Amino acid sequence: MRVTSRRKQRGGVALAFALLMLALTTSIAVKIMRDVALDTRRTTTLLWQEQARLVALGAEDWIGDVLRQDAVDTTDDHLGELWAQELPPLPIEGGGVQGLITGELIDLQSKFNINNLIDAQGQPVQEQVDQFKRLLVALGLNPDVTDAIIDWMDSDSDLTFPNGAEDNIYTGRTPPTRTANQPFRSINELAVVEGIDKATMDLLRPHVTALPERTGLNVNTATPFVLQSLDENLAPGDVEQLLELRQETGFADVTVDFAGRVPQNVISTLETTTSYFELRSVVRIGTVRFTMYSLLYRNGQGELATVMRSFGSTL
Repeated sequence: MRVTSRRKQRGGVALAFALLMLALTTSIAVKIMRDVALDTRRTTTLLWQEQARLVALGAEDWIGDVLRQDAVDTTDDHLGELWAQELPPLPIEGGGVQGLITGELIDLQSKFNINNLIDAQGQPVQEQVDQFKRLLVALGLNPDVTDAIIDWMDSDSDLTFPNGAEDNIYTGRTPPTRTANQPFRSINELAVVEGIDKATMDLLRPHVTALPERTGLNVNTATPFVLQSLDENLAPGDVEQLLELRQETGFADVTVDFAGRVPQNVISTLETTTSYFELRSVVRIGTVRFTMYSLLYRNGQGELATVMRSFGSTL
């Protein structure tokens, strides 16, 4: 009787131990399978991201060919040309990869170049300052913020009267910073300037850019508000008439079309060609959405160079 009871006890312990080992083995197996699944998903996502990046770079090369050919075919740049049309969704197929790519090329010289506000010596250019203030007014924004923008770029530490902002303002922030004392490298930098909030940035962004050098304005592609900023006497109705004259093929004769609307000294600065473009490429592969912004420069001979790239955020 006692021997049988002991055997039963040993059998019960062995069964419990076996069940415990089975539970541990199952738990470990589940964890391994989960880790393998996560690693596989992570690796697949990384592969999709790299494939999307290569597709975006391919789109950049293709747009480069379009812009080079455009320089050969035409002397002016306007909104009726091939480069100005939004790229419809195109399928990506091959090599086991499936997805879509869309794109848009923007003429950056259709916007006000914020770096035109100062000259090569870092001093304000009054004509450009006046135009920028008119742009702010046309957009319903406070033109006083112009002083702070100039102080962010100019080469001195003197406050621009009456609404400037130098290091004494920015060093008191958390975290502290200082004025750049140089041209803007990106229009996103404008958000750091005193007096520029998100609402202001949202209104300004479609009409303002920051280019590596001082540039002219292409009136064939300029936004309506930028056209209105050319002269204080230009009303919205005058801009509508100019847009009717421009249509999609650009102005027939800038000197004639703008005569009597803006001063002659302003007409002499207007351009109908563009050197700087921004390409936005959006690639979708699997669960990955990859966005690349490219700043492209085309010289007078039609040669193209990529000045800057940004992944995920505008230039």
